[in-house]
Amino acid sequence: MTFPNEFRDAVRMPRELPKPIRGDTDRLRWFARTLRPEVRKAGLAALERTMTPYLRAVRTRVDPETIHGMTANYSETLPKSLHNNTVMLNNARTAAYRAAQSIGLVEFLTSGSLKEFAETVSGFSLEQGPGLQVICYKPGDYVGPHNDHHPEEAHLRDGYVDLQITLCNDHVERQYLLYERDGFFNQQVNIGIPSGVSVSMLPFWHQVTPMVGKNENARRWLLLVSFVIR
Repeated sequence: MTFPNEFRDAVRMPRELPKPIRGDTDRLRWFARTLRPEVRKAGLAALERTMTPYLRAVRTRVDPETIHGMTANYSETLPKSLHNNTVMLNNARTAAYRAAQSIGLVEFLTSGSLKEFAETVSGFSLEQGPGLQVICYKPGDYVGPHNDHHPEEAHLRDGYVDLQITLCNDHVERQYLLYERDGFFNQQVNIGIPSGVSVSMLPFWHQVTPMVGKNENARRWLLLVSFVIR
């Protein structure tokens, strides 16, 4: 076991939390450098050692038809494009899930204190059994503009809550999360720092810029927990 059993044992949060997301036009709350240094160090080592073999490369290119298929000025649309490495942890029968269990990652991400924190910051009551995903960003990895809206899914179409935990090794220079507020794509957060926790209510427009590393060994690990709103 590497990760603590409870989220509260891994983080140092401010005494006063910002106002909840519910009812606000800003859909995201970011808490920088919140993981305890010893948790970050042990977590990075465990993720590299245990989860790397299960990562799947995701490469979605920009289709040239998004340009050459246009027939009217200013009518462009851009489907989601991305370049990173990921693994889902939603099936207990998979080897990846068992590997995540062996380092305490599943228990950590499904802990009561993590759900409680997500509820406090979001202002919503959340269901048990969140979706779990691990993403690894290497130099140049990114996610293009997208909104994470799922209108075909009845339990998600009216919105849902994500909690994301960032762990960067010392070789990361910078990476930015850009997002929309009040109808303008004008917000940015440097997520290429040693650690951080975000809580957001989706959907809203956002993107992750290409990660800049000091060298080829740079890694940003992202632990993603997705909650359905009750």
